[in-house]
Amino acid sequence: MKYQNRYIFSDTETTGRDEKDFIQIIQSASMLTDENCKTLDTMDVSCAPLPWTVPTPGAYLTHKKIDTLQSSATHYQMMKSIHDQWQAWSQPEPAIFITYNGHAFDEELYRKQFFWNLLDPFVTNTNGNGRSDLLMLTRLVSQLFPDLIDFEINKNGNPVCRLESVVGRLGLDTSNAHDALSDCVFMVELLKFFKTAQPKLVDDYLLQATKQGCAEFLAKTKVIGYRHQPFAKFWTYPIKFLGINPTNQNEAICVDLNYPIEDVIDLSYQDIMGYLSKPNAESPFKIIRLNRSHGLADANAFDFKFDCPLTELNSNADRYDENPEWIERVLVASTDLEQKQWPKKEVIEQTIYEKFFSNADRNLFQKFHAAESLDEKLSLCTRFNDSRAKEFGHRILFQEGKGNLPKEIITFNESLIKERWTAEGPWPCVETYLNEAEELKQERTSAADQHIIESVKNYLYNQQRGIQHG
Repeated sequence: MKYQNRYIFSDTETTGRDEKDFIQIIQSASMLTDENCKTLDTMDVSCAPLPWTVPTPGAYLTHKKIDTLQSSATHYQMMKSIHDQWQAWSQPEPAIFITYNGHAFDEELYRKQFFWNLLDPFVTNTNGNGRSDLLMLTRLVSQLFPDLIDFEINKNGNPVCRLESVVGRLGLDTSNAHDALSDCVFMVELLKFFKTAQPKLVDDYLLQATKQGCAEFLAKTKVIGYRHQPFAKFWTYPIKFLGINPTNQNEAICVDLNYPIEDVIDLSYQDIMGYLSKPNAESPFKIIRLNRSHGLADANAFDFKFDCPLTELNSNADRYDENPEWIERVLVASTDLEQKQWPKKEVIEQTIYEKFFSNADRNLFQKFHAAESLDEKLSLCTRFNDSRAKEFGHRILFQEGKGNLPKEIITFNESLIKERWTAEGPWPCVETYLNEAEELKQERTSAADQHIIESVKNYLYNQQRGIQHG
């Protein structure tokens, strides 16, 4: 299997960093390139905060997009234009969607905000498309080829892999960092650099952009170097692929070759199940999610520093292959594990994974997006079976402000706005961020920063006062 030869780089700027289920994308940029990272097309769009979104001063100090506070473009318009463009770019030939730290942040924001706007949330990993997080590749490079880039070193002695820092060390001008389009340009240049310097590492990494490709890479690689970084620290494990969880096709079951093979093979069935249920760092088994980017590379092709000699690791891998019955027992044990039950989400923005919209509703969404008149959109909303879809549809009509909406829709959305700006909940608290604005004014004394802080503060204050006196 060959990875796709079209890349779509994307980045976001947002109203905040915390409370990720309730912050909002206010700028999104995308770049389409060929497999040589030659730019074919670009897109740069922005919008105003939704009336029920509380912007945070710290976020605006980072990206400086205070013009969006007065924008006439709506969130729905922006998200639909992004979705339409991505679909056009990835047809008929699929693409790899590339972000930087996107699996932890940007990707989830895109998914959830497509969901809020009745658009397909999974456009980046369906219809043959793949997704890849360039941060994971950069971390691999920092470990395997520390001299390739003069990485900044943090106080703990570890390479700094922030995008701005890395491309700055390559000589790029980073004065426009934290602008979504500039960050896309940085990603393109960084991948181009990696492709020239370490083509095999990049080819192997991009192969893993799809579930099928990741499974193929694991299956064909005898000893895999797995760079695991759950928090600030990282560990590198030599692992061997055992197989796919028969009841969860997104999970690959691997074994840590550092462990004495006799101890692992002699584990009881119950002990195997016990270890499979533990975090990767606490178990001889490593569970790899096939639908995410990981720090995976061919240990026999690159100079990983393991505690155990590579010759012994290869021998251990062969010995596991000589025990197919044991491998089958591990895979069967993985099917007996109780699936983790996540707490049910009560707030509508958080329910993307609770239940997918039906095909019937999704067909109606297409008609909703295409409808030109308010009456037609309202009529389509009444036909949605899922109550979440009805509410999202009414929110879209409210923010678009087209025509005269029924009084009950206006009242509902006004109540939503009041709740998000006055009531406690998992969403940003306006008082917290008004206080943050005052603290930042004392810390950030430049005229430019003061102007940004004051702009956000005034927005918060005016919105709050309007609600209180509305």
